[in-house]
Amino acid sequence: MSDKSTTSDTAHGQLSAVASRLFCADHHSCDQPDLLILRRSTGGTGFDVESRPLLGPDPVAELIGLRADRSWVGVGVRAPASSRRVGTHTDAPCSLVHLLEPSGISVTHLRITDDDTIELGPDAIVREGRIPDACRRMFNLPTPAPPQDMSEFVLDAWLAQVLRAALLSPGLTWLEIVRLSFVHHLGAIADSGFTPSPASMARALLDSSITLDWHRYRSACVMLGGCPVSELTAPQIDWMDTGMFARWTHGSLPCTAELLDLLEPTLEPTAFDRLWATISLARPNPGPSGR
Repeated sequence: MSDKSTTSDTAHGQLSAVASRLFCADHHSCDQPDLLILRRSTGGTGFDVESRPLLGPDPVAELIGLRADRSWVGVGVRAPASSRRVGTHTDAPCSLVHLLEPSGISVTHLRITDDDTIELGPDAIVREGRIPDACRRMFNLPTPAPPQDMSEFVLDAWLAQVLRAALLSPGLTWLEIVRLSFVHHLGAIADSGFTPSPASMARALLDSSITLDWHRYRSACVMLGGCPVSELTAPQIDWMDTGMFARWTHGSLPCTAELLDLLEPTLEPTAFDRLWATISLARPNPGPSGR
């Protein structure tokens, strides 16, 4: 089922007026995320706006692989969201509308109350985020570049792999944990029975993160048929560009502190102590995100 409405605004540069008209019309509940498709109206002076419900547990994931039809003059998402004012600690419910033209012009409206709306754009700024990334890829537009430093991802991906293995086989030894790292698979530490110290393991992990880059890792995942960290398939990875793939893949992982909390009861105590020491040496100053 789809829901259609027509605006009288011209296509280019009028996204802000269109976005504000899409908030919680009488026939639509903002509790339901929607894909928004804009087509030129029959008279040629406005848009036909079609909404398609996104019903899955992760609405944005449903957009992966979607390509815009030639008749589409814009795409977007309307969804419930939450906001937090600076200096407060309480989230407030709100509604979000993000619209994008094939030219790269976009607008984002965040409505907190009927009289309080935050507006970004319309402009050509390439913004980060799962929704802007997915909308841009529908039109095959580039997303923001991936991070140059892969060290956080290398460490978090290692912890995630260890957690998966530990849940299947509790009580992993330190050497078994080492063998699950990028370092082991890249050959930086030979599989000779030598047990690296936390300090040498931290150095090897940081060295390996310098030699890796997101372009190479994305290409390798496509060749392997998917990403072992994010569980994206090869066609999904191929649909993304490198920037979106990097953010989606690292964003699929819990933060470092959460991973360590989950790992502690599943590992042999000495092995966990060495793992904790390795992460502490490799990341002496974690960023404000707490990752």
